[in-house]
Amino acid sequence: MQYDQHSWGGEQALFSPPKPFTLVQHNCLGSWDVFLSLFGSFTQLAHPPSIVALQDPPVYRGKLPSFNLFTVFSPPATGGCKPRVAFYVYSSFMDLVSLLPRFFGRGDVMALDLFTPDGFFNPSTTGFTIINSYSTKGRSNNTRSVPPDVIFPSSPLPTLTLGDLNIHHPTADPLRVFKEDDIATSTPYFDRATDLGFSLLNTPGVFTRFSMSLIGRPGVLDLAFACPLLGPYFTEWSDPLLSTGSDHIPILLRFEALLFRAPPPTPNWALTDWAALESSLKATTISPPPPLPTTRSLDTVQHQPRQGYIPIRAPHPTEEGDLPFQTVVV
Repeated sequence: MQYDQHSWGGEQALFSPPKPFTLVQHNCLGSWDVFLSLFGSFTQLAHPPSIVALQDPPVYRGKLPSFNLFTVFSPPATGGCKPRVAFYVYSSFMDLVSLLPRFFGRGDVMALDLFTPDGFFNPSTTGFTIINSYSTKGRSNNTRSVPPDVIFPSSPLPTLTLGDLNIHHPTADPLRVFKEDDIATSTPYFDRATDLGFSLLNTPGVFTRFSMSLIGRPGVLDLAFACPLLGPYFTEWSDPLLSTGSDHIPILLRFEALLFRAPPPTPNWALTDWAALESSLKATTISPPPPLPTTRSLDTVQHQPRQGYIPIRAPHPTEEGDLPFQTVVV
C-alpha cells in the first residue's frame, strides 16, 4: 500500500538532498498506525531523514508498507518468519550513494552498506555500514536472539549499530536498579562493543521506552553505537518528534558528512552583465604558451650543471677510490 506526503517542510525539502545527514530509529510495535504517525511526524523536521531504521515494522502477507519518496529494504520473509527490521531510504539520498542491503539469513537483523567515490565522512572513507537489529528474548532469560558478534563486527569501514536490543545496562541507564539477570544479559554486548572501540551514542538516562501499564518501569532499550572511525562525525542524539502511539520514542541521530556539505561558491553567470564586460573581454590578451621542447633543447638542459652547484676538479686522487671531481654547494 502506498502512502503520500506532500507537505514536507516546503517544496525545497522534497527535491534537494537532506542536510545534514540524519537517521531515525523507531520500534513500530507491528502497527500500521504507528508507522503512519512516524512518517507523518517528519513534517516537523526542516529536512526529511536520510534513512529510517525500523524495528518490528508492520507486515501484511510478507510485505511492508511503502511511503512516498522512500524506498524500503527488509530481510526476505522465509520459513514463515516475517521481517522484524527494515530500512526506509529517502530518494534524494539514494541518488548520492551506491547502496547494498546485506542479510544474515534471519529476519531480526540486516545491514546497509553505502558507498560513494567522493567520500562519505571524509575523502578517504568511501564506505559506511549501518546495522539494524531487533533482539528479543532467547532460549533462556539471560540470552537474546541476536548475538553480540553479529551486531558488533570488526570492520575497516565506519559502522553504526542501532536497534531495540531489549537489554538493560548501567552505561545507558545509570539510575536504574539492576537485577543480576539484567547485568548477565547485557554485559556480553557492552563488553564486545568496548573491546572493538564502539561508543554508546545515547544520552545516558534518557528513557526510550515507557510501559503502557501502570506497573512497568521506563527503560533504555533502543540503543545506538558508533565504531571509532564513525565517532568523530557524530553530532547529536535527540528525541524531537512527537509520540507515535508506540511505547518507544522515535530517535533522531545526526552526523556531519562530507557528502552533504555545500559545494564551494561559484559565479552566478545568469546575473552577469555581459554587455558591460564585452569591451574588457575583447581587450584581454593571454600570453602565448612557451615553445614545445625539442631534442636539442633537452640535451642542452641535461648537460648544464644544476643551479647552485659548481663542479671542482680535485688536484689529484689521494687514495684509491677517491673521485676525480668534488661538488660543493655555493
